[in-house]
Amino acid sequence: MPSTKKASSSGHTPLQRGLACLCCRKRKLKCDGQKPVCSPCIKMKRADECEYEDRRQKSRTQKLKEKLAMLEDRIKELEGTEQNNSGDASSSNSGSPDTLDPLAQTLAEVDQNEISFGHSWPAMTAGSSSSTSSSTSLSLPGNPFGPATSTVWGDLDNMGGGSERMFDMSPFTGISGSMFPDMPHWDPSTPLPFENKKILLELFIAHRHQCWFFSDTTRFDLLSNGNSLVGLPEPHPALMNALYLLACHFSRSPYFSELEQTFLTRTLREITVALDNQDRLVDVVQASSLLAIYLYANSRILEGYCHSFSAARLAVGLGLHQLQYSDLAKSANTSPPGDRPSPTGVMGLSATNSPTSSIASSPPKDQSELRERISTFWQVFMVDRCWSVANGLPVALPDGEHHQGRIKTPWPDAALDDRAPAATGLFDSSGNPVYMPSLKAKAAALYERTFRLSSSAQPNWAEFTATSTALQRFLSSLPVFLGFEPWRDQAPFLDVELLAVHTIANVCTIHMNKSNLELENLQAANYVLTLIKQLGQTDYEWLDPLISACWMTVAKLYLQVLSLSNALETTFPGSSVDQELDILVNAMKTLSAFFPIAGEHARKIEQERAIISCSI
Repeated sequence: MPSTKKASSSGHTPLQRGLACLCCRKRKLKCDGQKPVCSPCIKMKRADECEYEDRRQKSRTQKLKEKLAMLEDRIKELEGTEQNNSGDASSSNSGSPDTLDPLAQTLAEVDQNEISFGHSWPAMTAGSSSSTSSSTSLSLPGNPFGPATSTVWGDLDNMGGGSERMFDMSPFTGISGSMFPDMPHWDPSTPLPFENKKILLELFIAHRHQCWFFSDTTRFDLLSNGNSLVGLPEPHPALMNALYLLACHFSRSPYFSELEQTFLTRTLREITVALDNQDRLVDVVQASSLLAIYLYANSRILEGYCHSFSAARLAVGLGLHQLQYSDLAKSANTSPPGDRPSPTGVMGLSATNSPTSSIASSPPKDQSELRERISTFWQVFMVDRCWSVANGLPVALPDGEHHQGRIKTPWPDAALDDRAPAATGLFDSSGNPVYMPSLKAKAAALYERTFRLSSSAQPNWAEFTATSTALQRFLSSLPVFLGFEPWRDQAPFLDVELLAVHTIANVCTIHMNKSNLELENLQAANYVLTLIKQLGQTDYEWLDPLISACWMTVAKLYLQVLSLSNALETTFPGSSVDQELDILVNAMKTLSAFFPIAGEHARKIEQERAIISCSI
């Protein structure tokens, strides 16, 4: 598709993707590519951080091979040194864990993960039980790229990501709770010190994927660096306090943890003030969604549902569920981005009519504002759909019963996101780069739809078939999950976002066959276990809190198997149910150190397991 971008007034041609400096790329800022120091870095006084990477990028396979070769050489060097220094006795100590632990363990993890670059499902790790090794990969029938058989689900029938560019999948960066120096006491009656703001904003940005927050963070980056927001709207205090609240939670620091209640109180107060004044209501929707996630993760279910419900209804009132590319064209007197036709919404209906909103709001004035509103709506959608299902509560967003309630907002689209870097590694099975916000939104839609169908006493057969087809296409088009990635220099050491999408998608399979113990269900459950077994202790901090609810669904399937085995006084073939339940419960308990809701899930599973055991 020909580019619609014009040359700048200075006469320079538009910067090609991949030429931006590393500093601007990390902060999602536009870069002019000037060397040795680009203009944004000069303007923001970051000349010492302005660096460029070699254009000749190495593939993941090349990087992995080089890493393995380096580790093997280092191990051989250490073994030789130990033999020379230890004399005759060295032969019995050459494999000492004290000497080789860091390198040998890393190499062993890479070997055990059997990282594959050509298959949709990773091989079972060496640490997995033999009882589940025969059913770790899902084999889904049918052509995943064939024509759609139903218009009910529209775009869900084509979930492979198309030609969208990749969302930034580089390792998460930022400061951790253990890096904080001794912070001075802060009096909440005084303004928050700049250094505290900087730390908290960087913490939130590093963890924002756990809150489904895919909005542009440029204005937060500028605030954290003490710069003025020239040409950018100032975030509402409700949103800022919600960010600080979650950052305090993610910090794992006693100093910041004590401030959670302060920021919670401020967030609630500022939301009320904003609603009274009808001030920056899109920011209020985001703040309410973030507040809901915080409350859900801390096992405050009804409070979380209250704010999730409020965010969803306010989003509908603002018309965020019926955004159109034509809105941007009308407000800017230009064509839609990329000269594309109007998109198809969630339900497969063309978004050509003007959105219906009960709260007066102006159309987006530029592409950035349109992108912000689309991101806000899908954040609300994911919070409402996923956490309502996880807690057995009705969803707040409408589901198409009336034309005013139909969701017409297009899926999150990389073509609207000028922050998305060139694709460098994350592809679906057809070879197309994918966009993570879109994957997560589609996974959330399937998560709710499959659960609703499984809970219905008499599901509509046509809807059931269409949903099953959409789920199979989605599973078949998911990018490969590589597991442990040795090129990451800090936690998480695997792609936690893709792991969450794979987990949700396989839980959807369990939903679809909830009424009986299909082999496909056990395959999906076993695959979720392989994902858990690849998690390191430092990875749990970065997981989506919703994943605990997904693990609970898997655990309940194994409890169903255990109950049936006890009733028949037999062992279910090819399954060690007690071991699988132990893995799931231990994973929930580990995650509970960061999200208390996981501890509640573990307690419920142990109680149900004890009841089944007592009934023998």
